[in-house]
Amino acid sequence: MLFRLTREDWKVILYNLGRMLHLLSFVFLLPLVPALFYRELDTLSYFFFTSGFTLLLATLLSHLCRTDEQMELKHALCLVALAWLAASLLASLPLWLGGACSSPLDACFESLSGFTGTGLTLTVDPDHLARSLHFHRHLLQFLGDGVGIVAVSLAVLGRTEVSSLLAFRGEAREEGIRPSVVRTTRLIFGIALTFFVVGALMFTLAGIYEGADPGTAFFDGICHSFTGYATGGFSPHSQNLMYYHGLIYEVVAMVLAVVGALNFNLHYALLTGRRREVFRDTEVRVFFFTALLLGALTILLLLGKGIYTSTEALFRRGIFQLLSAQTTTGFSTVPPLHLSLVWPLSLLFLLSLAMLLGGCANSTSGGIKSLRVGILLKSLALELKRPFLPRSVVVGERFHHLKDSPLTPPVVRGAALVATSYLLLFAAGTLITMAYGYTAEQSMFETSSALSNVGLSCGLTHPSMPAGLKLTYMVLMWMGRLEVLTVLVLLIALALSFQRRKAE
Repeated sequence: MLFRLTREDWKVILYNLGRMLHLLSFVFLLPLVPALFYRELDTLSYFFFTSGFTLLLATLLSHLCRTDEQMELKHALCLVALAWLAASLLASLPLWLGGACSSPLDACFESLSGFTGTGLTLTVDPDHLARSLHFHRHLLQFLGDGVGIVAVSLAVLGRTEVSSLLAFRGEAREEGIRPSVVRTTRLIFGIALTFFVVGALMFTLAGIYEGADPGTAFFDGICHSFTGYATGGFSPHSQNLMYYHGLIYEVVAMVLAVVGALNFNLHYALLTGRRREVFRDTEVRVFFFTALLLGALTILLLLGKGIYTSTEALFRRGIFQLLSAQTTTGFSTVPPLHLSLVWPLSLLFLLSLAMLLGGCANSTSGGIKSLRVGILLKSLALELKRPFLPRSVVVGERFHHLKDSPLTPPVVRGAALVATSYLLLFAAGTLITMAYGYTAEQSMFETSSALSNVGLSCGLTHPSMPAGLKLTYMVLMWMGRLEVLTVLVLLIALALSFQRRKAE
């Protein structure tokens, strides 16, 4: 339903935004730990300034917009869309002040790529960047996509049940693990921390095994665990995982990426002993079936072109890139220009498809999601079967997602709406990229990566890319992370409110 935002509506939205920013102001102090440990004293002022400015803004919003009104769905959707923008703008300050990015626009691109779990980077010289700034970049992915800004706020601050539920839905995390949304978010946060600790330990041991000194392996392990579970893809090294060039390290990354791409509810089911859900869930079946199918096609295409001949190379290059694409992780073991110039064009299309499909719903991954793909496939099978059955037969279909559910028209329409929105944005982004002179396959690949919050690149994303294209990908990352509809609600509400004020 279309609506205009009144003054009271804005007070509700901005008051709750201020509460979230209060928490964020303390989060911006966390990089002080590595800054002090590694004696990067020149970076301390960047984080103190960012935290102080955020706290000041949060205090002003909370004071000037104080209200006792409860959030409605329209408030929650607009709040979440604004929260991602506000958090990204504020988080860009240390990156710009610290010289990680060459301009404020690049810093905003970097922080938005972090918070949305995308991983496309415009960092100027990551190999020589201060470790505290690296920690800041990777922490953004863990908090923004690994558990979600709103989820963290609900877990720590707590809200009324109605407000929590609405904000939780606005962040595209609609399925509750437990009856209470606040308890659900705290459980998600606990699961994420557990996987982070396990991932950091595994990466550290793998790094030492591959020959890195323990200090470097430990710091890289923390960073890669932040972004691996969050399916983000940032790395402290310009070569990404090619820096280690080790099978064990890459296997750890693949395991953590698959874990991050699976539904939080499935994690909870496994932890509570319901292991059969892995084999019964429609979403999990679709995810692994499409991964196996696309993986097999990847191997056949690489073998056909003779690019890799050994089994290890096919696994570490082809299968790794395919899984990185479909889990929307963005870790890379192949140079971007290698993808663009050496790999066959058919593989770029295949990887683009994998990125659009994405992982599972209510996970850290992006894309259309396997649950929606499964629902649409079941709906298609039902429509194909219907003409061959007697008219008297009532045809029904069910799908299993933690429980048996009927395939109702509203469920199918919802899946189709999100899938259609993604495809329309994909087409628009591809055409805009092509308008800047890039080829169709490059444009499709980079657009899929930005829209599905992946982070893989075929060489287009670079500090020298046109400013218009940077803004285009920023919009795609933002809309893709919030699954399009949340952002559209905000934009439509703003347009109608502006139209009303203009008429007055």
